[in-house]
Amino acid sequence: MTNNLLIFVPQAFRAERSGYILGKVTYDTCNNLKKFYVVSLRRLPPRELPKSTLNVIGYYSNGNDAIDETVERKHSYWVHIVIKPSKDGWDYEYCLPNVVFNNKKLDTSAMRTILIFYDQPVLRETELFENKTALGDHFQELTMLVQSKRDELRIKSRFVHIWETLLTYYMSLYLYPILLLCKITDRLLPVLKYSSLGLHIHDWLENAKWMLVTVIQNKNFQLKTGNYALAIVIDIALGIYILRLLQYYIEDQPSQLLLDNAEKVVETLKDLINWLMGVPAGLKLNHALNNTMGKFFLYHIQLWWTFLLLLKPLLDLAFEVLLLFGRLGITFQISIIVDLLALVSFHTYCIYVYAARLFNIQLKGITALFRLFLGKKKNPLRERVDSCQYQTDQLFIGTLSFTILLFLMPTTWVYYTVFTLLRLMSIAFAGFLTRLKFYLQIMPIYTFWKWLLQSYSTCSIVDIKLHPCCTEELTILSMTMVVAPWRLTWKKCIPDTIICYPSIEWCTILNNIIWGHLLYPLRRNNLH
Repeated sequence: MTNNLLIFVPQAFRAERSGYILGKVTYDTCNNLKKFYVVSLRRLPPRELPKSTLNVIGYYSNGNDAIDETVERKHSYWVHIVIKPSKDGWDYEYCLPNVVFNNKKLDTSAMRTILIFYDQPVLRETELFENKTALGDHFQELTMLVQSKRDELRIKSRFVHIWETLLTYYMSLYLYPILLLCKITDRLLPVLKYSSLGLHIHDWLENAKWMLVTVIQNKNFQLKTGNYALAIVIDIALGIYILRLLQYYIEDQPSQLLLDNAEKVVETLKDLINWLMGVPAGLKLNHALNNTMGKFFLYHIQLWWTFLLLLKPLLDLAFEVLLLFGRLGITFQISIIVDLLALVSFHTYCIYVYAARLFNIQLKGITALFRLFLGKKKNPLRERVDSCQYQTDQLFIGTLSFTILLFLMPTTWVYYTVFTLLRLMSIAFAGFLTRLKFYLQIMPIYTFWKWLLQSYSTCSIVDIKLHPCCTEELTILSMTMVVAPWRLTWKKCIPDTIICYPSIEWCTILNNIIWGHLLYPLRRNNLH
């Protein structure tokens, strides 16, 4: 296996004066690769250098200046890099007069030596660079090293120090109340999880806590935190605007408006059930079962409507509380709408549950009794179907039950189909509102402007070009960072506490509809 030597040098060094270089030296045993990561340059001798977590690993000469050999002998890892203008004056000449690795001087002519000039400011500021290769990726190690020494490499002005101090104190003032509210919502989560507004309040507090803690730790806004902070501002602005718009055009009280719309839903459902109790679409249903189911569902609808009328005084107070939450943003208003939709359509959901359970029981009964004609039965202990010898009375009762269930199935199927369609419409609309709320929380306006202006923080792709000054002994490469694609940029800027909703499993939904299993809205795995 051939020996390889890899040296990373910042591009800005070509414009710097001579001095001692600080960095890190590693050895890749798998590839027999010796790596010198050059990070910073200091002009003072090593004994006079200020304290740093980086080691002195060599000397950089911008010309023909001499170096103190006593300093060189004290270090077990050393690289001497010489950069000087070429004879024609248009470019530079590069050479490595002395390379020491583990107290052994290396013969660069007998090994493959690569000198890579990298853009240090981009690596220091990038937030989207990720390792897509196996362990030992050189650029990933370099990025981690540069970003870990960010405070040592970046010279901050007095204005930056003042800004970071004020930002830290300002965020700390909001953090303590948020932490207290988060503890309260964590204890109330078993109750809040049944309400879309309750879940959104819990999530909003968790997201705000994450943003404040992250900003305090980094002493500045990054892509994720800046994007979420701007999304909160726009969310609140849109919420206030929509509330004022509704108050201007709607003169009635919200509770009365809700009852008026609920009454329309009740009357529509009554007309639908009365139509099903007749001869819907020319189908001749079982009169006794049809009449029983229709009156049973009408009773539930009337009971729910009476319950809403009795709650009208409490609804006025509830809407005053909801309006207070609505001023916090349009996402809170969407959560309130989802809860109101569930409240208005609760009786429809109850009817759907009854119809689905009845349909499921009848379907399971028909399936089980059908095995009787085949001389088989299901063994629940071993989870398989075994052969079975039935007696005459068992065959008679099974045949009679199968016939009754089969002829009652069309009536149950009609009610199940109608209310399953209503359930699907309700779930689809609530899912649309929930997805809309999710995208409003991650509005990529801040990220888009950073990406449009090609900020260093949005760079993620390494572009390597061959330098024209390569020689047989030394290969010189130039490394630059390219702005990431917009789709990747937006995906990486979603806050850590916000989890994307799962994709719709159409096969599972279709299977549940066929077998009469209940349909539930998509929920995130971290809460449900």
